[in-house]
Amino acid sequence: MTNIIRSELYKLKNSKPFYICLFVCAAIAVFLALAIQMGVVARGTEDVAAIADSISAVSLLEQTLGLTFLPTLFGVFVSLFVSGEFYNGTMKNYVSKGVNRVQIYLSKIVVCGMAVLTMYVVNFAFSCITGTILWGFDPYGVATFSNLAAMLLGEGLLLLAYSSIFVFVSMWLRSIVASIAVNICAVSLFPTLLMAVNYVIGDNVTLSNYWISGNITALASLAPESGAVLQGIIVGLCYLLGGTIIGSILFKKQDIK
Repeated sequence: MTNIIRSELYKLKNSKPFYICLFVCAAIAVFLALAIQMGVVARGTEDVAAIADSISAVSLLEQTLGLTFLPTLFGVFVSLFVSGEFYNGTMKNYVSKGVNRVQIYLSKIVVCGMAVLTMYVVNFAFSCITGTILWGFDPYGVATFSNLAAMLLGEGLLLLAYSSIFVFVSMWLRSIVASIAVNICAVSLFPTLLMAVNYVIGDNVTLSNYWISGNITALASLAPESGAVLQGIIVGLCYLLGGTIIGSILFKKQDIK
């Protein structure tokens, strides 16, 4: 298992899409901060004073962590990294050598999770740095260590859950194009479908509470609603473990050509 993970890390180290995604994560953080700053300046003196009293690096984090951009980017990367091995024949070579399939699957989960968290940390770091330079980190004292940690760690867990689903889809479909399409739909289209179903069945059950994206939005706050953190942790763990277990079982039975 250790040797397989080392092999996957070597592939990650030499993966051009990984470095491109790291650059995009950093660039989008800087771009969003600068866009907000330019928008503030363009509003005029009175509006600048009003907005400047609330904007900071931590408020930038609140605004950006709930966006679908990062999960979408991660879904594309995982599709390329995982499904690409079926396309170029690497996976067939693995299996033909008798390497344990569960270990192969778990190594994909581990390394893709590490890649996703690395990209997440880069985006977070550049958001903090740019926001702090422009407005200060938390000049108005709205954040505490505990609520900031809860937000960042909760978002990280939910992104790992997304990563587990992305690996599952990529290993199941084995096609780069199909995997990218399904993973993007899981991030952007599926929440819309849940919202549409909710209109039909009423407000007795909020379906978005049981999907990853709804909890990412709920936890992208320094003052989340009561129970949101616990709910996010439960949902994240369920999808992370569920996707890993079901995916590894299906991969054991999959015919690799």
